[in-house]
Amino acid sequence: MGSVEDDLQSAKSAGLAEELAELRSLTTQLRTENARLLRLLELTPKQAEPPSPVQTGFFEEHPGPVDRRSTPEVKVAFFAALFAARTDIYATRWENARTGKAGWLPAVRGGWRKGVRHEDRDYLPLSTDVLRAHLTGDVHVGLYPLLDGDLCWWLAADFDGPMAMLDALAYLKAARTWSVPTALEVSRSGVGAHAWVFFTAPVPADTARRLGTALLREAMAVRGRMDLASYDRLFPSQDVLPSGGVGNLIAAPLQGKARQEGATVFLDLATMEPHDDQWAYLSSLGRMSPAEVNRVARRAGGVTVGTTIDRIGTAISTRIRAAAPPVVHAWFTSGIRLEAGDLTPSAASNPEARRVDDEPAVLRTPATPNVHLGHAEVPAQLRRDTGRRAHPASRAAGNGGLARRAGRKSP
Repeated sequence: MGSVEDDLQSAKSAGLAEELAELRSLTTQLRTENARLLRLLELTPKQAEPPSPVQTGFFEEHPGPVDRRSTPEVKVAFFAALFAARTDIYATRWENARTGKAGWLPAVRGGWRKGVRHEDRDYLPLSTDVLRAHLTGDVHVGLYPLLDGDLCWWLAADFDGPMAMLDALAYLKAARTWSVPTALEVSRSGVGAHAWVFFTAPVPADTARRLGTALLREAMAVRGRMDLASYDRLFPSQDVLPSGGVGNLIAAPLQGKARQEGATVFLDLATMEPHDDQWAYLSSLGRMSPAEVNRVARRAGGVTVGTTIDRIGTAISTRIRAAAPPVVHAWFTSGIRLEAGDLTPSAASNPEARRVDDEPAVLRTPATPNVHLGHAEVPAQLRRDTGRRAHPASRAAGNGGLARRAGRKSP
């Protein structure tokens, strides 16, 4: 009997030893794979550590995960944490029912009066009571994202016009390629869109805007004919806080009355309809650490512009490669005109980038000086004439060379 038990014990020990050897081998393989991924993603071991309590704070601690059954106090606290903005000032939307006009004004004690200097105004602070009134629909609040120190907690891209949703979806497609978690909100009009990216800690505005600019460029390569009216509507809209100013405002989402009409809410990309539980969706949404924002902005934001472009690039966010026609028709007059129908989306977007260094007139004029510091600008939409794309005459030779290097004829 003892011999049988000894044999069973020996077999069990041998099995455990074999299992232990397999686990050690697997551990070695995983460590090797982790080291390879760290090199591939350009991460230091410290950057690859699990999120610290600071990163996941308002999901695990107060106010914690939120859903539509949460108390109003918890919802307001969560909203204030996720959409963190300047608290020393906010704006409200006004409407004139008689004229049909509407706009935004900073909230000032005693009401807004023209001719008063910025430093002499008594601005009302953005309090929990104000946010509660916004969420219930009593007012529509505008947020100022650019903090002192030129920092921000989030980045938002504004898309307007009849093609807003298509442009926004191209932006989200670009964001997904770079693993940038992005939420899509339908704006108050029910036609426009806002694409939001949230951070775990304040990020320099110029870094956040480099990230947004890179995503816009990739979206432009996907769409080709994107209407770039959205570029001057990245929020924050400046890299640095204007002297004596507070930056540009964006309409806060989840406004009570607008939500009843299916506006200022976040969409489920599978159905393009509002999420049933807006709070649960936002509570589960990923946020980027400052290190992640900086890394993606650096890698995705490296853009070739001007005469340094020597070949037609392609969008990296899609595996679809549109076939170009064997001939691209061009007309040489005061400039070079290309038939828009001859160009693939990527080909259509490349000449726009090529113009940036020599043609400042095609860039959108900034609202305040020095708002585009530190990163390459996105050009405004090219002028269209009877379905053709126009380029300055000074670029004609360069664009012809670009066409030849792409293997296409330039009649």
